[in-house]
Amino acid sequence: MGHPSIHEHIENSRPGVARLKVRSALTLMVAVCLSMTLIVIWEAWSSRQYHLHDKEVAMSNLAQTLASQAQSTIKQADTLLFTLVDRLESDGVDPGRLHRLQRLLSAQRSELSQIHGLFVYDENGQWVANSNGAEVGIPNNSDREYFKFHRDHPDRGPHIGPSIKSRSSGEWIMTVSRRVNHPDGSFAGVALATIYLSHFLQLYDSIDMGHNGVINLIADDASIIVRRPFNEADIGANLAKSPLFTQLLPSARSGTATIRSVIDGVERVVGYRRVDDYPLIVFAALNKEEVLAGWRKQTLLSAGIVLLLLGFLGVLGYRLIKLMKQQDRIQFELLGTQERLLELNRNLELLALEDALTGLANRRQFDLFIHSEMGRARRNVTGLALLMIDVDHFKAFNDRYGHLAGDECLRRISAIIVDNIKRPGDLAARFGGEEFAVVLPGTDYVGAFLVAEKIRNAVQAAGLLHDESPLGMVTVSVGVCGYDPASQAQSEDLIGAADKALYVAKASGRNMSVIAN
Repeated sequence: MGHPSIHEHIENSRPGVARLKVRSALTLMVAVCLSMTLIVIWEAWSSRQYHLHDKEVAMSNLAQTLASQAQSTIKQADTLLFTLVDRLESDGVDPGRLHRLQRLLSAQRSELSQIHGLFVYDENGQWVANSNGAEVGIPNNSDREYFKFHRDHPDRGPHIGPSIKSRSSGEWIMTVSRRVNHPDGSFAGVALATIYLSHFLQLYDSIDMGHNGVINLIADDASIIVRRPFNEADIGANLAKSPLFTQLLPSARSGTATIRSVIDGVERVVGYRRVDDYPLIVFAALNKEEVLAGWRKQTLLSAGIVLLLLGFLGVLGYRLIKLMKQQDRIQFELLGTQERLLELNRNLELLALEDALTGLANRRQFDLFIHSEMGRARRNVTGLALLMIDVDHFKAFNDRYGHLAGDECLRRISAIIVDNIKRPGDLAARFGGEEFAVVLPGTDYVGAFLVAEKIRNAVQAAGLLHDESPLGMVTVSVGVCGYDPASQAQSEDLIGAADKALYVAKASGRNMSVIAN
């Protein structure tokens, strides 16, 4: 081991003790280096998690505060509208009361700085009265969203419409409105309060959100009411496909997360909360990169100090490492061989794409295949269809005949499925449990339905005994779906559509094929 002269010296003078000292020193040095490295890594990771959690808590608190502010602002405007609607329905609007109504609206507007204006429209959309002193009777707002909503909906509650530009002042405003009825309950017009978007923006801009932080006030229909930083193009943008609406809000009214924006693609630490009493959501978010900027500086400094210490230890241990060079080389080669073996095992695992019970493709091969075929169908504008097949009353079959018989039943059905898809390009897979999937490239839903019926009839004709089934034999239900690139961007969309059709087949009595809507 090592240089010949050193080897001879060790062999001539207590070789066992010398080797033990070398190994002990090397072990100690490695242990110290690894311990320091692990401590730094653990501290860096803990610090990173703390930074993210701290900002999540901050964003949650900010969202709660801003939600309360938005609720208070809208509540004040809505209270005025409630009183105004009650007055209009009680006293009516005639020329004698019009001047007094105008003064009342002006006085109420002057009490609240966030109010852009108060307006009353008749059943045709004509201005009856307003708080801004504008001439009534000429402008017509029957084309506005809030007017159409109240005209078509008898609901008496407040309605918050999308942000719009005021026709009277050209400023961006939020609309809060209520329906006015005739004594017989028919539509008599709309009472409207408009709130400056700048009222919200002044507050949002006063909050330090970094260079790339955002604050959104969003309607329940996923459209943006106001966004900081303000950009007119963002007003009304739809966020229905964002993680906020697809993942977070369906689970909780408020919370925190780290998500990527669908508007600018920036990953942010967010806090969100629904506004009490109104169909609005407040969303506050900091750029994740900015959140972690301080953590990176601290981590780099710690890493630099540790590197210096490790370098010092490396110099001290140089002679030992030199003596152990040959042993280290052998160990390195062994570790390299082990890594190559592990990589080979991983590759072999990736090649294992067959279901052991049925001999069909397994779920992994199915996922790879359908993803590839969807891409090909999209590029070549060709057909693609999917069958989802489920064995009817299979749990009852297992309970009645045992799991071994259940396994044999699945193998028989697998063979029937394979016998009824003859083209080389088709794929039959075991999707999971007693559920199978068949991918049919170059096939529309009509052709797929014919294949589904062939399989279903073949299973029924096989006459597999099933006393717990109403028909006394094993049957299958099939969901059929043709691929639509416009509405099915992901494989999950196509699978989900076929699965829904399968659910309809099961719910409608089983032993049938149903085409997805």
